[in-house]
Amino acid sequence: MKSVGIFEAKTKLSEICAEVSRSGVGVIITRRGKPLVRIDPVKTDERFSVWEDRQAYIADKGRLREEFDLPERSSDLPSSPLDE
Repeated sequence: MKSVGIFEAKTKLSEICAEVSRSGVGVIITRRGKPLVRIDPVKTDERFSVWEDRQAYIADKGRLREEFDLPERSSDLPSSPLDE
C-alpha cells in the first residue's frame, strides 16, 4: 500500500482519490512519517441503505422493538424563514 504525507494529500486529494478508485488499492496518509489515516476504495457492488442498516441494527441489538409513526407537521409553520 502506498503512503503519502498529509501536506501532499491535502494538495492532491482529488488525484489521490481518483487513483485509489481506479486502481482499487488504498493509500495511507502519514504525518511526520507515522500512519495517520487510510483512504480505501468503495466497492461498487456495495449498496448503502439506511433502512438495511436499521434492520441489521434491530436484529443485532434488539432495539426499536416496535414501529412508530412520526407526528404530523404543524401547518402553521412558515414555509421559509424569510416568511416570518
